[in-house]
Amino acid sequence: MIANHLISKGGDQGLTAQYQPVTRSSETQRHAQATAVNAFVKQILAAQKDADVITLGDMNDFEFSDTAKILEGKGELYSAIKSLPKNERYTYDYQGNAQVLDQILISPSVRKDCFEYDSVHINSEFNDQISDHDPQVLRFQP
Repeated sequence: MIANHLISKGGDQGLTAQYQPVTRSSETQRHAQATAVNAFVKQILAAQKDADVITLGDMNDFEFSDTAKILEGKGELYSAIKSLPKNERYTYDYQGNAQVLDQILISPSVRKDCFEYDSVHINSEFNDQISDHDPQVLRFQP
């Protein structure tokens, strides 16, 4: 289990900023962090090919972003949120835009066994929130 909280998008321009494409300077740091996490996962899988690896947390980037692609690598990890229908893929709401910032990524040995994933929408959709992020649930049998 690898817990993460990658650098936030604070300081980046919004998706609808005046100038397009928007400047996202925080991506450089997230890419470096994602590279380090993926390298660690590769070390684990090199030592034990069928290791059950789960890396999770506030990745502060979308499931289709370059950061996510770096985390996933060449099949080392799979973002479990991709198992949901597209209209259910969100963990956070920013200015009315539902988006994925939190992710649980799993290694092939976890993925090949049956797993169930859900993003429990109890915060992002509501004004009265415990957190601004929705919790995630992953069920699997090791």
